[in-house]
Amino acid sequence: MLSFFQNHEKINRDNDFIVELAYKIKLAHSTKDDMNHSKISFKLSICLFFVTLMAHSMGENISQSESDAARISMLERALAPQKIEDVATLFAKANKERNGAVQFMLFSNQLKNKFKDNWPYWVSGTSSPWITSYKITKTAQDKNSWKFKITYQWATAAGPFNPSLVQIIVVTPVPKDSDATQKFWITKFDEK
Repeated sequence: MLSFFQNHEKINRDNDFIVELAYKIKLAHSTKDDMNHSKISFKLSICLFFVTLMAHSMGENISQSESDAARISMLERALAPQKIEDVATLFAKANKERNGAVQFMLFSNQLKNKFKDNWPYWVSGTSSPWITSYKITKTAQDKNSWKFKITYQWATAAGPFNPSLVQIIVVTPVPKDSDATQKFWITKFDEK
């Protein structure tokens, strides 16, 4: 992902160079010596053409995976919960909607490694029974961690389904040295 942003900065620097070249071309046009003027103008036009071509081709050299990583990072930043309770709420909502991508985003790196193969198409849960509602209870809090119990109610085409699904999550602040896109993440996850 860094190379995407580095390429973007390079393109901006190249665009600044192009503006400077255009200014020099304008200055070249204002000289009285026509012979010098055409040589300078021609050379600067050639330089401008190649710099523009290079800047344009740099944007095309970004791989699809780099572009996807940048897009995902931006989406995760936009969705990232700002409060601890919001992590539990977003996780429960994503579980109800079977959105494994959002659930995965909220996991710590350790949990991501553990669950990365569980949702190959980023769909979690099952189509039946499905989650109809949930209740979130904060059950414990330490200095730097919060434990939440999420109780889900199920249903099938025949009506309510029992027993309820219970998930326990522990939410902690993301370490400063992490490359995560949010302030808080889930470090423990258990189902009962």
